[in-house]
Amino acid sequence: MSASSSSRRPTSRLNLPYAEAGLSSYEAAAFLLDRFGYGPRPGEVERLVDTGLDRWIEDQLTDPGSDPELEARLAELDGHGRSFEDLSQHYINNRGIRDLAQGAGILPQNTPIANTPETREVLRPWMEANGYHFIGALRPQLIERKVFRAVYGRHQLREVLSDFWFNHFNVDARGNNALYVFDYEETAIRPHALGHFGDLLHATARHPAMLAYLDNARSRVEPGVRTASGSIARRGGLNENYARELMELHTLGVDGGYTQQDVEEVARAFTGWSFEPFSPRRARQRARMVGRMARRGQSTPLIDGAFVFRPDWHDAAPKTVLGQALPGGRGVEDGQDVLAILLAHPSTARFIATKLAIRFVQDDPDSRLINRLAAEFAATNGDLAAVLRVLVQTRDFWDAAAGPSKVKTPFEYIASALRVTDARVNRARTLAPRLAEMGEPIYHCEPPTGFPDHAAAWVNAGALLSRMSFSLHLALNQVPGIRVDLRRLNQNREPESAEDALHTYAALLLPGRDLGPTLDQLTPLVRDPDFATRVDSAARQAGRPAAGRMRRDDDDGVFTDDERPELDPDDMLAQVVGTILGSPQFHRQ
Repeated sequence: MSASSSSRRPTSRLNLPYAEAGLSSYEAAAFLLDRFGYGPRPGEVERLVDTGLDRWIEDQLTDPGSDPELEARLAELDGHGRSFEDLSQHYINNRGIRDLAQGAGILPQNTPIANTPETREVLRPWMEANGYHFIGALRPQLIERKVFRAVYGRHQLREVLSDFWFNHFNVDARGNNALYVFDYEETAIRPHALGHFGDLLHATARHPAMLAYLDNARSRVEPGVRTASGSIARRGGLNENYARELMELHTLGVDGGYTQQDVEEVARAFTGWSFEPFSPRRARQRARMVGRMARRGQSTPLIDGAFVFRPDWHDAAPKTVLGQALPGGRGVEDGQDVLAILLAHPSTARFIATKLAIRFVQDDPDSRLINRLAAEFAATNGDLAAVLRVLVQTRDFWDAAAGPSKVKTPFEYIASALRVTDARVNRARTLAPRLAEMGEPIYHCEPPTGFPDHAAAWVNAGALLSRMSFSLHLALNQVPGIRVDLRRLNQNREPESAEDALHTYAALLLPGRDLGPTLDQLTPLVRDPDFATRVDSAARQAGRPAAGRMRRDDDDGVFTDDERPELDPDDMLAQVVGTILGSPQFHRQ
C-alpha cells in the first residue's frame, strides 16, 4: 500500500461551498486555519485569502517542501533527526548507564543504581564525554518538538493529524517508553498522517512503542507436552491487550462486529511479534537469541530494525478471524493478514470516517457525512488525503463555522494562543505543567483511548480557570521561556482605554468571528481592575500548579524552580489580551 497517490494533486479544483454556508472568503480562511491548523499567526488569514483557499488546502494535503524556520528550531534538539538505533545507543536507562559505567571503571561493581545525586555527579563528566544521556532527557525534547511544530510549522494539517493519529494509536511515554515514543511519533505516525491508513496501521503494529505499551512483545504460545488425554497443553503467555485494542480502538470500533473469539484468534496471530532494542546490553542479547535458536534447529527470527518476529513464540495452528480462515504452518504472515482483513472491513471505514468527522466538523456529525467519508475510505483503500478532500468540499464542514462547534483541547488552546500572539518560544518544555494542569499531560495518557476529542471532556470550571490563568500570565510575559510583544501586534499603537483595547485586540485575536457577543461578555471584565487578581487568587486556592513554580528533575529536565510571579493588575493591555485569550470564544475553533 503506497502513500504516493495521496501526494498527487487531483486534476480538478476543489469545490469549497463556504459561500453557500454564508461565509466570506476572510471568514472561511480564518475557520480553515482553526480546523486544519492550530489557528492563524498575525496576517495569515489575509495571506491565505490572497493565496486562495483551494490552493492552500492542496498544499496542506501534499508535501509543502522545506520549512526553514521550523527546521532551525528542531535542529536545537539533540535527539531530532537521529535514528532509533543511534538514540538507543546514547539515551539509556539507569541500569544500562550503571552497567556501562562499571565496565568503564567509573563506578564500583557494587553500585546498585545510577540515579542518586552523588552517583550522577560522578557520572556527569563521563556521560558528557561519551554522549550518553538518561532516557528521561528525551521527554522535554518530545514536548519541545511538538510545540515547535504546532507553533512554527508551515504544514499545519500534518501537525494536527499527527496529534490526532498519535491519540488514535496512543502510547504512554512514561519510563523507558520515552525512547520508543520519540521514534514512534517520528517514523510510525508523522510519515503516514496523510498517506494510506494501512501503512499507518502496519507501522504502529510493528513499532516497539506499541509492542511494549500493549504488552504484545511478550505474547507467546510455545509447544507444550502431550497429556494423557492426548491433547497438547500449551505454556507461555498469550496476551490479548493489543488484539483487543487493535479492533476496538484502532480499526473496527467497539461496535464493529467482532467477538471475544475473534480477540483470542487475533492475539494468537500476533504471537511472536516482538522487538529487541538497540541498546548495547540488548544488542548482545539479540546475538545470543539468534545463536540459541540456531543450536536448537529452530527457524531464525525475522529482524527488521528493532522489530523481531520470533517463530519459536508463534502459534502456527490454523485460525479464523472475522469469518476468514488463516491456514496453519505460517509465521509473521498471520499478523499481516489480520491487518489486511481489518483494513478492508466496512466497520473500519465507518469508524475512521466517524473519528475524522468528529475532529474536523463537530462532536455529533451527521450520519450522511460519515457515509460519504466511509465510502471514499473504502474506495481508495484508506487514502486519508482523499477522504479529507471529500470532507472539505461538504457543506457540513463549512456550516460548522457558525458555532464554532468544537472546543480546543488544552494543547490546541495553548498552541493557538502562541500562534495568534506571535509568541517567541524559547523553552517550550515549561508548558508541560500547564498542559497537565488543564487536564492534558501530553505523551502521558495512560488509557489506550488517548485524550478525548469532545467538548464535555474539556469544558468544566477548573479547566476554564486554568486557561484564563495561563492566558493572563502569557500576556504579562510571566510564562517561563515564552515572550510576547502585544504592542507590536497593533503596529505599536497604544490603545486609549480598556474598551478601545478590547475592540482592537478582539479583532486581531479572533479574526473572522462575530465579535458582538464576545465584546458584550468581556467589557465588564476588562473594566474591573481586580479581575486578573481574582483569577490568579482562585487558581492558587484551587491548588493548581503555578506557571513558574515547577519541580526540577534531572532525569527529565522539564521544570525550573522559579517562584510564581504575581500578576501586575496595572498592565491594562495585558489584562485585556489575557481576558480575550481566556474567553469562551477563543476556546472554540
